[in-house]
Amino acid sequence: MGRIRVLVVDDSALMRRLISRLLEEGGLFKVIGTAVDGEEAVRKICELKPDVVSLDLEMPALDGLGVLRRVMRECPVPVVMLSSLTTEGARATMQALALGAVDFVPKPSAAGHLDEMTAELRVKLRTAAGVNVHRVLRGRWPKPAGSGMKGGRPGGVSNPRRSTAADAETDGGRPGGAFAPRRPAGPPAETDVGTPGGVSGPRRSAGAPVQTDGGRPAAASAPHRPGGASIEADGEWPAAEEAKRDTRPPLHVVSSRRARVDLVVIGCSTGGPAALQALIPALPAGFPAPVVVVQHIPAGFSGPLAEHLDRRSGLAVRHAAHGDLLVPGLVLVAPAGFELTFTGRPGAATVHLSPGDGPVPKGGFRPAVDAVMLAAVETFGARVMGVLLTGMGKDGAKGMAAIHAQGGPTIAEDESTCVVFGMPRAAMELGAVRVVVPLDRVAEEMVRLV
Repeated sequence: MGRIRVLVVDDSALMRRLISRLLEEGGLFKVIGTAVDGEEAVRKICELKPDVVSLDLEMPALDGLGVLRRVMRECPVPVVMLSSLTTEGARATMQALALGAVDFVPKPSAAGHLDEMTAELRVKLRTAAGVNVHRVLRGRWPKPAGSGMKGGRPGGVSNPRRSTAADAETDGGRPGGAFAPRRPAGPPAETDVGTPGGVSGPRRSAGAPVQTDGGRPAAASAPHRPGGASIEADGEWPAAEEAKRDTRPPLHVVSSRRARVDLVVIGCSTGGPAALQALIPALPAGFPAPVVVVQHIPAGFSGPLAEHLDRRSGLAVRHAAHGDLLVPGLVLVAPAGFELTFTGRPGAATVHLSPGDGPVPKGGFRPAVDAVMLAAVETFGARVMGVLLTGMGKDGAKGMAAIHAQGGPTIAEDESTCVVFGMPRAAMELGAVRVVVPLDRVAEEMVRLV
């Protein structure tokens, strides 16, 4: 097998030289060209057809997002972003993943960490080079528009858009007023990106109760893609494969029976942020169980991921904070860099966050999908649902096995839609998966089994 052909895009001449030299040192990569700005990047990507692209997010004129919009429409190629560790940089990174980037690497805040960044970049470029980029783009669609939406969100869930924190209504000093679930005493929620409670906005409840119809969920339809929404007008969604429209009705819960599970834990890694942007908005506003999302992601980026999902979803999505109540229909994104477990009893359980003991082992994650799933089983027993989406490695397999052994439902994303099939395959090899379906049917199965 020949060397992996890489195009390096960065407006800094020093970064272009350093990244090119460090990538080629091991002999695995061949840098076939560099580009100084977005326009040159688009031209060279389409002309040289590299195996993978290292793309700086912040460039003058046409930035990394502009490059992605054009490339994914004109000549799709696997892309790994270089992202700044700032609030705006993290938010733009989530948008880049929605546009079709396979993964990202945070730029170091100090020059002494360049070797560490390049080592991570090598791993992610190697993975991305083996990805079918059309599979990455498949399933991108905007949030369903007009499916029973009230106040801007399906099912009557209030999600007012506030330009500043000062605009939020309060109730006894709590953002969000009466909509916010009260938390027991514990470490305060931080407000900086990368810390629990980060950029998730006002606290609010999960929303409208689920309707009833004979005690069974009528969830035979798959997630809805709007037939008339303009992709280009939104400015965030690639045109590739977007012409395919699904005319089936939107997924809808019609059972107010008590859910068969008390908690859903979703785990994912490479390709996960984009998969979540398809899955979470496809869940109905009346989803009758709380959801915890564990995404392998660097510290500083899980908060913007929660914010990004919240803007697109009928469910309330927020960055988990210590003491958060597990409310039916509420989606909590686990903060990167923290261990996440649960305290209390079913029906009144809360999130417990801790910094963990010592550094994360090489190749490990904090939080790990396995650890969160095992903690969920310890608290809720058989009343846990496990869902594994795209991702590299085996994290989540043991957790899924524990849920399956208790009799809880387990769902894995099918290889046909996974960017990387590692995590679902590992769980399947343990015999820990009850249902295997493509990404666009995961929400349907979650509703059916909850």
